[in-house]
Amino acid sequence: MAPTLGDYWAILTRRKRYFFVPFIVTLYASLLLALGLPSVYRSEATILIERQEIPTSLVETTVTGFVQERIEAIKQRLMSPDRLWEIAEKLDLYPDIRSPASRQAVIKQMHDNIYVEMVDIKTNQAGSTREGIATVAFTVAFEDESPKTAKIVATELADLYMSENRRKRGEQAAEVSSFLEEEARRLAERMEESEKKLAAFKKEHLGSTPELSNLNMRLLEQTENKIQRLEDRIRSLEDRRMSLEAQLAITSPYKEVYTDEGARVQSSGERLSSLTAEYLRLSATYAQSHPDVVKLRREITALENQTGLNSGASSIIAKLTRQREQLAKARSRYSAEHPDVKKLHQSVAALERELRDVVIDRSADVVVAPAKPDNPTYISLQTQLNSVIADIAADNSTRLKLEEKLEKYESRLAATPAVERDFLMLTRDYDNAKKKYREIKDKLLEARMAEQLEERGKAERFSLIARPYVPTVPEKPNRLGIALLGSVLAFAFGLGGVALKEYGDRSVRGSKGVYTISHAPPLVTIPYIENDEDKRRSRNQRWRAFASWGGVLLLAIGGLVLLFGYKHCEDMACLESYMAQPELLNSSPGKGS
Repeated sequence: MAPTLGDYWAILTRRKRYFFVPFIVTLYASLLLALGLPSVYRSEATILIERQEIPTSLVETTVTGFVQERIEAIKQRLMSPDRLWEIAEKLDLYPDIRSPASRQAVIKQMHDNIYVEMVDIKTNQAGSTREGIATVAFTVAFEDESPKTAKIVATELADLYMSENRRKRGEQAAEVSSFLEEEARRLAERMEESEKKLAAFKKEHLGSTPELSNLNMRLLEQTENKIQRLEDRIRSLEDRRMSLEAQLAITSPYKEVYTDEGARVQSSGERLSSLTAEYLRLSATYAQSHPDVVKLRREITALENQTGLNSGASSIIAKLTRQREQLAKARSRYSAEHPDVKKLHQSVAALERELRDVVIDRSADVVVAPAKPDNPTYISLQTQLNSVIADIAADNSTRLKLEEKLEKYESRLAATPAVERDFLMLTRDYDNAKKKYREIKDKLLEARMAEQLEERGKAERFSLIARPYVPTVPEKPNRLGIALLGSVLAFAFGLGGVALKEYGDRSVRGSKGVYTISHAPPLVTIPYIENDEDKRRSRNQRWRAFASWGGVLLLAIGGLVLLFGYKHCEDMACLESYMAQPELLNSSPGKGS
C-alpha cells in the first residue's frame, strides 16, 4: 500500500528527535556563520569617459585604440605586483600581515579586493541600423573590512587611473611626434642625397637629359635652318663670284685702245672668245655640217695656230662635234628615254659647259702687266670679286661651326634615350622622397597639434563624476541570505536524519506493516493501553526534553544575540570614529584629467 500524508506525519512525530537535532545544529551553525563572518565594505568611484571637445574633422588625436583596451592596459599596469606593493606601503594596508616574507599574500589580497567594471550602453552606428556597445564610464572599487581603508584605497585608485591615462596619452602623442620628426629628418637626408645624385647626373650628361630634349630639337631645327640659309647665301655668292669672274675675264685690266676711225682694237683672246661664243650659238641652231658652223670651227682652229693660244677650244669643239653626231644617230634609232640617248645627251651638255668656260677663261691670253691695272671697271670688278670671295670664306667658316653645333645637338638627341632611363629612375626616386617628405611634414604638423590637444586637456579624458564614499552598510557577507540558506539546509538535514533512521528501523508498526509482511490485512487491531506509570514516565520525558531543548535554544539565542550585538557595536564604533574626521569624508581624488 502506498504511504499517505498521515503516514509521513506519523513518522515525523515518531522520529522528531532525529529531525530537530540536525535542524537546530545546522541552523545554529548557519546563524553563527552569518553573524561571525567579518563585514566587508565596498567603496567605489565612477569615472566618466569624456569625448574630445574639438571636432575630429579639425584636429584628430594620435592616440589610437578602443577605450576598453586602454582601460584594460592601465588596469594591468596598476595591478602589477610592484605597483600593488607600492600602494600597500603608501597607504599602510594590512599592517598585521605586511612584511617582505608575506609580500605575495598581500599582493594577492589586494588584487582580489580591487574591482573595475565597465558602464556600457547600446548605440546605433551612424548610417546603420545595427546596434553597438559603447563604453561611457567605468567604476573602480575596493573592498576592505574597514570603511576608511576602502574609501582611501578607492580614492587612490581613481587618482592613479586618471593620472596614468593622462600620462600615457601624453607619452603616446609625444612618441608619435618624435617618430615623425625622426622620419622627416631621414627623408630630408634621402631627398638631399637624391638631389645630389640628380645634379651630378645632369652635370655628367649635360644637355642630354630628357627635359632638354625639346630644347635640343628646337636648337637642331634652328641650326639646320641657319645652315640651309647659309648654304643658299653661299650658292648665291658663288654665282656672284662666277659672274664677276666672267666679267673680269672679258674686261681688260688696262684702258682700251681705239683706232683712228674710233673702233676698239680686240686682243687675240677676245677674238677667240667671241668666235667660240658665236660657235656655241650657231651650233645650237644649225647642224654640224652647216657652212657657217664649219667656217667658225676653221677660224677658231686657225686663230689658235696663228696666235699660239692654247685655250683648248678647238679640241673641245672637235669632241662636241663627234658627240652631237652620235646623239643624232642615237635619236634616229632610239627614243628619248633610252639609256644611250640620255648618256650622249649628258656628254653633249658637259662639253657645252666646258666650252662656255673656255669662252670666259682668258688666262691663256694674260700677259704680265708692266704696271698696276688702270682700268676703273676692272678694278671695281676685282674689288667686288675679292669681297665676294671673303664673304664666301666667312660663310664657309660659319657653316663649319654650325655643322659642329648640329653634330653636338644630334649626339645629344641620340644619347637621350639611353640617358632617359637612368634619369627617370633618379627623378622618380627624388619625386618619391619629396612627396613622402611632404606627407610626413603634414602628418608631423597634425601630430604636434594632437600633442597640444593632449597637453591642454581637450582630447578624450577621464573625469570623476562619483567620488569614493564612506560605506555605511557592509557589502559582504549577505547575512540574511546565509541565514535563509542555512534554514533550508537545516530543514533538509532534519528530514534526512528522519529518513535515515526510519530506513534503518525494521520494526513492524501498525496494520500496514502487518499487511506489508503477510500480504493480508489483520483480523483485529488492539490499541496500546497506557497505565498510570506509562503516563507519568511519558510526562517526565516530555518535561526533561522540553527543559533540555529549551536550555539549548536559550543558549543559542543568547549566543547569537551577543555575537550580533558585538558585530553591530564594532561596525558602529568604526563608522563613528571615521565620521568624526570630516577631512576623510570630503577628500576626493581631484578633478577630471
